[in-house]
Amino acid sequence: MNSLPEERISELISEGMKKGAHVFLFDASHIDVEQEVIHAIFREGNSWVQRNVPLPDVVLNEAPEPGQNRPECEDWLRRRVPFTTFLIHGKYDIQKKLEPLFKDYLIPTEWLQDPDQFLAYLNVHGEVVDFRIHIQRDGTGRWALTRMYARTGNTDSVICNISKGGRIEDVADMLYRLFPSQADRISREMERLAIRMAETINRSYSFLIDELGMDFIVTPGGQIFFVEANISPPTPSHEQVRAAGTIEYAHYVAKAGQLAPHPVIAMLTNDPNDKQLADACAYSAKWNNAAFYYFAPHDVHAELRYIKGYVLEDGEWEARYCPFPDVVYDRLKARGNTNYSDVYEALRHIPFTDERNGGSFSKNEIFEILQNHSELSSHLIPYTAVENVGEILAFIDTYGTSIIKPSICSFGSGIIVVQREQEGFSVKTHEHVHQMNGEEFGQLISMHAAQKGFIIQKFIRSETRNGLPYHIRLHLVRNGSGEWSFISAFPFLSTHSEYKVVNDAGSLRAFTTWDCLSRHEFPNKEEVMLMRLERMATMTADHIAGHVKERICELGIDVGNDSLGEIWIFEVNMNKIDSTHREFEVAQHMIPFALSLR
Repeated sequence: MNSLPEERISELISEGMKKGAHVFLFDASHIDVEQEVIHAIFREGNSWVQRNVPLPDVVLNEAPEPGQNRPECEDWLRRRVPFTTFLIHGKYDIQKKLEPLFKDYLIPTEWLQDPDQFLAYLNVHGEVVDFRIHIQRDGTGRWALTRMYARTGNTDSVICNISKGGRIEDVADMLYRLFPSQADRISREMERLAIRMAETINRSYSFLIDELGMDFIVTPGGQIFFVEANISPPTPSHEQVRAAGTIEYAHYVAKAGQLAPHPVIAMLTNDPNDKQLADACAYSAKWNNAAFYYFAPHDVHAELRYIKGYVLEDGEWEARYCPFPDVVYDRLKARGNTNYSDVYEALRHIPFTDERNGGSFSKNEIFEILQNHSELSSHLIPYTAVENVGEILAFIDTYGTSIIKPSICSFGSGIIVVQREQEGFSVKTHEHVHQMNGEEFGQLISMHAAQKGFIIQKFIRSETRNGLPYHIRLHLVRNGSGEWSFISAFPFLSTHSEYKVVNDAGSLRAFTTWDCLSRHEFPNKEEVMLMRLERMATMTADHIAGHVKERICELGIDVGNDSLGEIWIFEVNMNKIDSTHREFEVAQHMIPFALSLR
């Protein structure tokens, strides 16, 4: 409290009065945990008085301490009242966060081990000059420019800090003096970069960064480079402007957990690849008079009942504090996983589009469900669990070339193709072919049997006319009526005839459209074949949903065709289903389904 400049305190109090907010001062020693009050210090005229008040709506913690240095009473208060300001990582770590997207704007940086290394570094990279861009979140939670100014150091120093003798110059005057033909472009680009970089920095934190002082330099050729970002930057020349932004943002944080005027759907995801699906869901939600945001597991603030989510604004995803949603579209699919138990516990009273524990159904269990359906069982590939050598040898003798795969979540890995040969067995992994005698093969089977969770299936040769292996992903989602909608038949092809397992992560594979594949593989039967696939997919989804007591909202069914055109079910996936190139088809059904769960 005593560390804040007097002018900053005065401007915050004054701005609070303008905005109808009561601003008071306190530190950790003024927190009364037993009575749940604050021994607050108010300014009345030219005097300071102390009064006991209830807990505030929001805390402007102007000088945050590291977590390990905070007293327990502050942690107690943080669980009950939202705070505005949080510490972030140091300069080197921030640089690393920005590298993937802003490499061209970053100055080469390295850890310096001794003074000689520093002198050598200066010789390579030349002189240093700074611009400061101060940005704050406003009353809507969006980043806004507070002030842009030039900082000039003394002639005998490379440091431009005001406290070290530097001085402030008007940025427009300096830019027009140094870059007369590029001044407007440089100014706009620095502001745009500051906000884009701030959003990128904020992505790895569970809170909103409230303000940043972003430092840039401009080369004689007009090239912009980022230097560093700092929280709670000193603002001796514009305390009033900063105070206005601070009070507006404090109002926003205080209201963060309040109910939204429209139904809210939120997507839970930990995968950057879900961005395009999130785009589609945001537009679909708007068409259905609902709001939409997405969030990661660490973004949930359970005690304060808000989530740091991402909302679509002017075509860009921006971080905001969002109220708890009415429904969660679960793309994480990690219920039951101890690493994510906190997020599912915090949102336990909110309906989820998928209620099943992630990875809880094995291929063996799915196949058992399909076996008791008279029609679907005819599309089921012969299989058995890998348990002993004798049964596996008998299986191979009966069905010929076979495939051994993990029963749970293989994603194409750990799969081997087995074929009996005159001298023993040919065992093909994704990259290698191994010739084994009977004893070696028996040891391999025993190893898989000991690990448990493996099955063996008859190998179905699903290949194009020119010999390329393929499978077709049948994608279904629930719609607003709770029924299954058939989204697409999406073919995947191996680009090499020897790579039989198309969905192996190491495979070179291509995808195409159903229209393209069917014209070549099923000439004059395209529509009939698609109708067969859709009917079987819907039948499969209905049958499985009827045997799973928890709600499921999405299915991916992988099928293939043998040389006679028969359809065979390879796998059924209830976990995260890829939606590449089908995002809008998924969203236009999934959003109404989510809304139906309220």
